[in-house]
Amino acid sequence: MRFGGGPCHHGGVNAAILDHIERRRLALADALDALGPDDWGTPSWCSGWSVHLVVAHLVDLAEGEMAPMLWDLARSGFRLDPTLDRRARIAAAASPAELIARLRLAARGTFRAPGAPLTAVLGEVLVHGADSLGPLDREIDVPPDAVEPVLPVYRRLGRFGFHARGTNRVRMIATDCGWSDGSGPEVRGRAIDLLLALANRGPALARLDGPGVEVLRAATG
Repeated sequence: MRFGGGPCHHGGVNAAILDHIERRRLALADALDALGPDDWGTPSWCSGWSVHLVVAHLVDLAEGEMAPMLWDLARSGFRLDPTLDRRARIAAAASPAELIARLRLAARGTFRAPGAPLTAVLGEVLVHGADSLGPLDREIDVPPDAVEPVLPVYRRLGRFGFHARGTNRVRMIATDCGWSDGSGPEVRGRAIDLLLALANRGPALARLDGPGVEVLRAATG
């Protein structure tokens, strides 16, 4: 879990990233519309959170403002994860239908930590979208050009930000776009599955190929 804030420059690359953020949030809202009442209580791929809590967290970030977040952080001794957990549980008081409606309304929200790139917001949407739908054997068709800009960011953050051990010892190659990085045994797969592996989502490893997959499994096992 990471939080997003800060101004967005609506030109060049950032305009394209903002468009991806909006489309991915709207696509996720459409997918969530199809869930049944029992689906919302299913444990997500985000440890300790149900699907309902993950969606509430995404809504909280999409609607987020810096001053309330900093106040909440100060109240918790500047411990980020407890702050985000508490805020998600407050947001989760809303019904699934309300959360979906709010996600649509805040689809162009750019809240993120000061100095964080806009790609960090896109990464949150992509990873937490998979967190919520993956355990239900559902998936959104994510175009690789929406994932490719996030991969270098998560490649840098993976080991320390997400405790994704082993990712620094393999070469990752996306089979659906031109991105590759690193050295060592190869890990090949779709951009979205590489991103999920970098975010320490173990279920994604089953969709990856190459000798480096065993390195990742051993590191997380």
